[in-house]
Amino acid sequence: MKPQALQINPNHSDQVKCFFIFLILMVPAMYWNYQLETTHRVLSRIILFFTGWITWTFAEYILHRFWNHSKTVDNSSAIIRRHHHHHTHPTEIRITGVQRVWMIVIAFVLVAISAWTDSYLYWLAGAWMGFFWFFQMHYILHQAWARKIIPTMVRYHIVHHCKQPDRCFGISTMIWDVVFNTTPDNQVKISPRIIDFYFGHD
Repeated sequence: MKPQALQINPNHSDQVKCFFIFLILMVPAMYWNYQLETTHRVLSRIILFFTGWITWTFAEYILHRFWNHSKTVDNSSAIIRRHHHHHTHPTEIRITGVQRVWMIVIAFVLVAISAWTDSYLYWLAGAWMGFFWFFQMHYILHQAWARKIIPTMVRYHIVHHCKQPDRCFGISTMIWDVVFNTTPDNQVKISPRIIDFYFGHD
């Protein structure tokens, strides 16, 4: 089977709205974290780490929605071609085990350096950890056993691949799809044929 048309016309007002809402959420959080720095330093660093992680999840959503699926993007880009190939061959995920190991090593090194220097590198460590988890989660979402553990997230990803490529852009979290109203239609049906295509049972 073939998935739905992969590219959509970008809506610039939607992009502006996404960034505006993100700033509304993040600026107060960063200010509050700054206030905590002198009185609750450990809590401040924990919040900083997870702020970096959340920032990555937003970047992941924005890049997937407004770049990977935009009609105005250069289709000769290797990343775009790889993304479109993955849509038509969902079982092919071109991240090796060695690359995954290096990503987690870098993540732990960043956390260790952050703890040693007690600096704002915690934000970078959190963002990188989010980046690493994005690749892990994407692999998990394409495993049949994941339907028993995270069925809603798997359904979102199947819908994005095979029914509504203009929805369900989050990979490591569904939060931004909920915030920006790109969740799938409730009436979308996923047939056994789609399941076979998605998990490569044919």
